[in-house]
Amino acid sequence: MMQSLMSMQTNIPIKAIIMAIGMLITIMTCSCKESDIEVDSFDASVFRGEVYDFLTINGIDTTLIVSGTIGAYPFYYYPIALNSQGKTQAEGNVLAIEYQLSVLTGDTLAHYSNDHLVYYLGQGMQAIFPVGLDEALITSNIKEGEEYAYIIPPALGYSDLSLGDFQTLLPANSILNFQVKLDSIGALFDVPSFQSQMLNNYINNSALNDTSRWGDRDGLVYRADNSRLVMKIMDSAYTISPVEGNTISLSYVLYDLTDSSLVLDRRTASNPFIFELGDESVLEGLDQAVRLMHLNEKALVLLTSDLAYKESVAVFPDYSGLIKILTEQNILPSYAAKIKPFQILRFEAYIESID
Repeated sequence: MMQSLMSMQTNIPIKAIIMAIGMLITIMTCSCKESDIEVDSFDASVFRGEVYDFLTINGIDTTLIVSGTIGAYPFYYYPIALNSQGKTQAEGNVLAIEYQLSVLTGDTLAHYSNDHLVYYLGQGMQAIFPVGLDEALITSNIKEGEEYAYIIPPALGYSDLSLGDFQTLLPANSILNFQVKLDSIGALFDVPSFQSQMLNNYINNSALNDTSRWGDRDGLVYRADNSRLVMKIMDSAYTISPVEGNTISLSYVLYDLTDSSLVLDRRTASNPFIFELGDESVLEGLDQAVRLMHLNEKALVLLTSDLAYKESVAVFPDYSGLIKILTEQNILPSYAAKIKPFQILRFEAYIESID
């Protein structure tokens, strides 16, 4: 049976990262164990020469270059635009960035001037791939409103991973050249309250309290933890509720909050998500919602990200096809292919059976 997105199984390590330290990081659990990946020999002086040659050819003032290390592997960074009055980021912050990425002396993979899209990521939460960027952001002490360039060696990037159709864009052992604009810095503990307000706006904009549109029940059935979990019964009343230890068969459709055409995951009556109520591998918000549901009762459930996938994994470049390859190879956990960092979940659920 395929793993459900509603399961928070996190035993899949992010492979091919922090190979300098010889460790594997497991998303969300922060557990480390000895790496089973062999790293090709690396010559730091050759890497330095390649970097400085590239910068010199492109007219970059090499006196601005700063080096950092992760284990035995160096990386380099330099400022492009400074903001002395800007707020400083730190581990545990939520960063909103624009980025550009190219292979050093190769193709540009992403260019922020094309669309000015902002990407959110959890800083220092072991939730950025490639991991070299995470460490470089911390080391550079980049401030709000600043822009930096980061040059990452292969072992802290994509190493020699097999990337299928993306291999021509990201050849094995590529040196990565990131340019990052830090637009804003937020605190992790502010995310739930901010997203609760987003849920309230969604409720108002979608007229969720309008019984003529949403069935014969009055208003919202349940709000928990300052609207971090919002639940609306969409079918008639039933009486049998699950309790701790019950085995639940659940069908559901998981959507993006504002785009009903974007289905993130689906389980049907013939292929339900089966789990034990109280199992810690199940999403916290789903566990809370199911306890309030009844057998054969359809419910609409909204969850803020802290009750779901939290920071998930921010992957650069953020190509869906590339992320899919990384999840298929167990480099990243399966949910990373569909769930963005700090994504609010909206799903319609139905308890098929309770055992």
